[in-house]
Amino acid sequence: MLIGAIALGLLAVLVMRFYIGSGGGAESAAIAAAPRSTPVVVAADTLPFGSKIDPAKLKIVEWPADSVPAGSFRSIAAVQADRTISVPLTAGEPLLLTKLSGAGGRTSISTKIPADMRAATVRVTDVTGTGGFILPGERVDILVTRTPTMTEPAYTDVLAQNVRVLAVNQDANEAKDKPEVVQSVTVAVTPVQAQKLALASVVGTLSLTLRNPQLEAMDPAPTVKVDDLRDRVRPLATVAVQGRVRRARRVHRVAARAPRAPAGTTIEIVRGVDTARYQIARSE
Repeated sequence: MLIGAIALGLLAVLVMRFYIGSGGGAESAAIAAAPRSTPVVVAADTLPFGSKIDPAKLKIVEWPADSVPAGSFRSIAAVQADRTISVPLTAGEPLLLTKLSGAGGRTSISTKIPADMRAATVRVTDVTGTGGFILPGERVDILVTRTPTMTEPAYTDVLAQNVRVLAVNQDANEAKDKPEVVQSVTVAVTPVQAQKLALASVVGTLSLTLRNPQLEAMDPAPTVKVDDLRDRVRPLATVAVQGRVRRARRVHRVAARAPRAPAGTTIEIVRGVDTARYQIARSE
């Protein structure tokens, strides 16, 4: 019996070790399979445009390490308190360097310009600026209408399509939702497009057209001239009158005949200052 008890005890120990080993291995595998995370500073509440950085309105969340946004912060202490919000943030949205003003709380749109782009300002009116309905963050096309010269008629060309509006007048607040009278619009363009805008503002008039934000495709944009404004002229051979079609009458021109030369002989008799002419009929 002693031997049997010892055998049962050894069997129980083996079973327990096997059970513990299996559980520990599964737990280790689960830990190894869990995705790695990185701390990221996000907004704990809505942060409006132009608001000062308040550490109490920030928090840290664990973010998947393979999708951490570029320009994000790892700690609240790393965020300079003298900066302001240049792009409105919602609760839970990562705090990015491109959404903050420059040091010293100076609000600037320079942080909103992509690395390979430039900010160019277009002077517009209430008409060429789509009645003031363009707001920061919108997408627009830029047109130039060439002023006619002695040798060249007026025409309109498309200079740039689907460009992003950075600011309207001196306002870069993308949360703005009320239109206003527009005098200038600052857009993000390529360096070459910036050169074209500068030249076009001298030789013509610039105007903007508002785009649907979901429309990203570039449309073919031919040059439009004055002749393109007119409809095709219908041929005058057929004229519609009161729902019926009546053909115009053709007019034939007949050349007038030259006067016939008088028949016979003309005799002219001069008496002093008087002259008389007599027609003598030709005999048949």
